Amino acid sequence: MGKSILTLSHLYGSGGSVIARGLGRRLDWTVWEKEIVRQIASQYKVSEEYIEAKDERVDSFIERMVGLFGLGGFESAYDIPPPLWLNDAQLVRMTKTIVEDVAKKGKAILIGRGGNRILESHPDALHIFVHAPLEARLERVMQAEDMDRDKAKERIAGMERIRADYVHTFYQDDWRDPSHYNLLIDSSRWGDEGSIDLIMWALEHTA
Repeated sequence: MGKSILTLSHLYGSGGSVIARGLGRRLDWTVWEKEIVRQIASQYKVSEEYIEAKDERVDSFIERMVGLFGLGGFESAYDIPPPLWLNDAQLVRMTKTIVEDVAKKGKAILIGRGGNRILESHPDALHIFVHAPLEARLERVMQAEDMDRDKAKERIAGMERIRADYVHTFYQDDWRDPSHYNLLIDSSRWGDEGSIDLIMWALEHTA
């Protein structure tokens, strides 16, 4: 295996989380997504049950936390009272620490959270971006979340705005910039299993 750590960023509705979980099962690697949320919850004394009740999607709580602590977006929709002493800098510092600790151990897949920027100089990291045309993402979100087209379009736009704000605020960059990734995959063309195959090949053949 050429690389021992993988970061995966994805457009909402492209199936990035599903692909990452499938890849983790094939490789027998740990997948870090909600697991990061749990560590932050433990650090800041918030119960996992409380988080689970508020966590609508496994890949959305950190983005929602970002909104709560200064960027706006989910406060009124989810009514989560933020600890007043926790600020943006503390949140991103905690996330960075977790990501860096995970990378030291290797054999892990990190989903989102600016992982590709945190580990951009890590010699054993491969950075993946999963995307798909809007129409394909709309169909996937409508089916997975049982919502109509207008609601799906609103959900996609809202989540992408929050992710863009997160990376722009903490890393002063555009998370969709292809120059920050080693491999870009259109999941609508390759499917979930085909996308996993491509990443497996890249892991094995990247020095």
